[in-house]
Amino acid sequence: MKCLVYVKSKTFYWSVILVVFLNTIAIASEHHHQSDMLTTVQDNANKVLLTLFALEMFVKMYALGLPQYFLSLFNRFDCFVVSVGILEIILVTADVMSPLGISVLRCIRLLRLLKVTKYWTSLSNLIASLLNSVRSIASLLLLLFLFIVIFSLLGMQVFGGKFNFPDQEIRRSNFDNFPQALISVFQVLTGEDWNSIMYNGIMAYGGPVFPGILVSIYFIILFTCGNYILLNVFLAIAVDNLAEAESLTAAQKDKAEERKRRKLLRANMPDKADEERVLLAKKLAEQRSKIEGIPTTAKLKVDEFESNVKEVKDPFPSADFPGRW
Repeated sequence: MKCLVYVKSKTFYWSVILVVFLNTIAIASEHHHQSDMLTTVQDNANKVLLTLFALEMFVKMYALGLPQYFLSLFNRFDCFVVSVGILEIILVTADVMSPLGISVLRCIRLLRLLKVTKYWTSLSNLIASLLNSVRSIASLLLLLFLFIVIFSLLGMQVFGGKFNFPDQEIRRSNFDNFPQALISVFQVLTGEDWNSIMYNGIMAYGGPVFPGILVSIYFIILFTCGNYILLNVFLAIAVDNLAEAESLTAAQKDKAEERKRRKLLRANMPDKADEERVLLAKKLAEQRSKIEGIPTTAKLKVDEFESNVKEVKDPFPSADFPGRW
């Protein structure tokens, strides 16, 4: 129980944040042509930080229990990152892996920075909202991919082999094959120097005169539908998810404030049951003190009076009363 309280405490929270911050500094300090001493310091720091992350994972497993721990998606992700880090150290120490494979494993260290999302409420809510909208985003990505494929195939039919002007070098953006056509269409969608591609298409059909000027219709439709419609839908989804995340964060803040108010009310106002117990104890104490202060003869008279009152209360004589028929 104490371990569970510690895991949910502010001390544990800020300790993890500090370790994540130090891990960020250690990763950001790597650069090309760095000294051997810095490399040694970084390796030792990575081992120490990995040990702290593993300790955090084991403490959570002990406090929450394995079923409850692995119930959380973030805890499963954290366990994966820590396990890969331990595997990296083992493989590097045993020298049984190529430098490229080690570099790929070291890239997993960057995922440790995502640990801060669990302790940053607004950011975690935003990520949760984005994950909930994966279905709509996936459908939009599929639609965008089909849009790019259709215009790439159309561009291959119209401009295939026609960007190779005799007095100039072959254009980097062309429609000679399907992969290059995909890249060219994507470049037009992003708006990066798309007008030069359109100009090359116009020049391929004789310049800005009829019928070459009609080529611009292809690029205008591609840029307008792709950039101003499809790509902006992503922005609309992002704004919608941001609004949902803000509303979720506001609801969590309201719940936290309500809990604080209840705690303050409980601290300032004791329960009614406790108040009634205190009053009852006071009344019993007063009655005892009154009875103890009365003389013995007076107590007897009081008892006789009470017995007489009981007799008067019964208006009918008993069954063995003489003269009763």
